[in-house]
Amino acid sequence: MPLRPLAERDLAMVRNWRNHPFVRLSMFSAQLIDESEHLTWFERLSVNPGVRWLVHEDDAGKPDGTVYFTEYRPNQGMAFWGIYRDPEATGGSGSRLGMDGLDYAFDQLKLRKLNADVLANNQRSIAFHERLGFQREGVFRDGHLSDSGPIDVIRYGILENEWREQHPRVLARLEARANRALPERSDFQRYIVASCKDWHRPGFEALQRDTRGDWIWVSSPSELMAALEHKSPRYIFFLHWNWLVPKDVWSRHECVCFHMTDVPYGRGGSPLQNLIAAGHTETKLSALRMIAEMDAGPVYAKRPMRLNGRAEDIYLRAGALSFELISWIVDQNPEPLKQEGEALTFKRRTPDQSVLPSQGELDKLYDHIRMLDAPGYPLAFVESGAFRICFSNAELKCGILKASAQISKG
Repeated sequence: MPLRPLAERDLAMVRNWRNHPFVRLSMFSAQLIDESEHLTWFERLSVNPGVRWLVHEDDAGKPDGTVYFTEYRPNQGMAFWGIYRDPEATGGSGSRLGMDGLDYAFDQLKLRKLNADVLANNQRSIAFHERLGFQREGVFRDGHLSDSGPIDVIRYGILENEWREQHPRVLARLEARANRALPERSDFQRYIVASCKDWHRPGFEALQRDTRGDWIWVSSPSELMAALEHKSPRYIFFLHWNWLVPKDVWSRHECVCFHMTDVPYGRGGSPLQNLIAAGHTETKLSALRMIAEMDAGPVYAKRPMRLNGRAEDIYLRAGALSFELISWIVDQNPEPLKQEGEALTFKRRTPDQSVLPSQGELDKLYDHIRMLDAPGYPLAFVESGAFRICFSNAELKCGILKASAQISKG
């Protein structure tokens, strides 16, 4: 059995998995967990008979995920479960993790039924449970209050006899996937996804796994030019790109970029920060064809998007929506439509604009901290003598603003 009890030596590794944006934002609690909080949780866990927390290892003995059981009631033969895998684990590891977790539930814990609660907006988890044979048993309407508002919670369940029947089919699918002979990549349409942000990589890998095509990931201009040398792509999708795209690229290829405003409103730089500073709580993510003028190209589609949470959370939300739009564009091949309305162009913010306001309302202060709180961006800061104090992870509750502070030499 490739599952073993969680040990103290695993805590840093598991916490890193849990805090990874693509794991964290699909959980019921999306808050970052710090080291002391995680250790306190582990100490409580060790004396709780209703919980089992396990680390999963691959065939080489390398940890690649975790399975946990809660509300374990041996006298009833029931429990709830949850899983998450190492975001860097290879494709197929999630299915193996689920299979081994179900085997443990019914062989080791001797359950007669295993339950799962899944957020209704977590399509990957829904598909995962249904592939394993879980049955949808009901919906708790607005059963969870997230940062973006109420979300339905779907209750799934699987009985022991249902898993015994389903097990050979799931195993056969897993083995067939591992052994299948893929068509020559030359037979596929080529699609390029360009991003300089690692947080888009898991979404790309899911797209590559689930959507037919020759999918290429590039993260720099040199990689982009190398990918264009041999075969012309159907589309090039630019998710987050820090460089000017040459004219001979966007004029020769259908290039799609994504902008976090309801264009033509909000063309230009720093859209997230400018939207929040202007008091917006919602926006639209626009998929545009790239032309010479920035963010002025015709529109393939728009999707509504909330602006709550930290900047990192919002960027990840935009990334998930972008991948949904990519799948739709590849499937539908839509003709983009000219933008309509009066254009308003944002100015790109400069690092000195990250300084914390010295006066104003707490909610504005909170917005200022959270809209800058993402990797690679200058955090909100104040200077005190020779020191610079940077702020992140802000929370505003009951008229009190709390944030993490990091002090460095200015």
